[in-house]
Amino acid sequence: MDTLFSEPAPGFGRATNQNLFVIYYGWLIADSAGKPNQVAQCIAAAQPKLLIASFYTFEPKYLNLSEPVRAMLHQAGVSIFAYVDTDYARRDRDIVKAEAYNYLSQDMDGIFFDQACNFLDGSQFAYYQDLYEYVRRYNKLVILNPGIGLPGEEIMNVTDILMVEHAWRELYQTNPWFTAYPPERFMGNSSNEHPELSWHYHINCEVATQDTKEAWNKGVGWHFSTDKYITLPDWFSQYASNLR
Repeated sequence: MDTLFSEPAPGFGRATNQNLFVIYYGWLIADSAGKPNQVAQCIAAAQPKLLIASFYTFEPKYLNLSEPVRAMLHQAGVSIFAYVDTDYARRDRDIVKAEAYNYLSQDMDGIFFDQACNFLDGSQFAYYQDLYEYVRRYNKLVILNPGIGLPGEEIMNVTDILMVEHAWRELYQTNPWFTAYPPERFMGNSSNEHPELSWHYHINCEVATQDTKEAWNKGVGWHFSTDKYITLPDWFSQYASNLR
């Protein structure tokens, strides 16, 4: 997992450590035996540095990150993080840890803990510290997602990468402690998931490329642009090519 992080080159400031990742919650398998489908092959061909995905499909329930899928992605140099919901610290910690263990024992590179608290007070620090230390015990990494651009700085003590979703501009523009950390500690994304909110523009290939380049240049070292989380846009391969 050390390959996910590297020391920034001297003199290059915060525009270093530019990493493409992919969020994809759709199917990665072509059949119940776990054969990689066309989407999985497309992601592997693009060689993003990291993939966040659901370990199982929903209905019917199959192993989505099957052994053939994992082998193909790892061979392409893609680190795989399995999705785990914390429901803002309302899920029982032991249940969350058991779910994480199920994934970590099947050669995941880390865990993506979604729906995390905002850390604007210390009320849930112990909950996430316990999860973080549990995952790190297996020499794996944690991505924590509060989904906001101004969480309390204490969150940086319980995650390797802070995910802020669409609030990545707010993160770099207004967060008072942002510049104290290297780019590879921050992650954001652009999508068409929430058109009712303040970013009133449509993500296409051109905008996707522009957003990712902006995020990288502003010190958000991980960024991904897409349409919906459960689909891979038809312009994905061109977008990935634009960023090479």
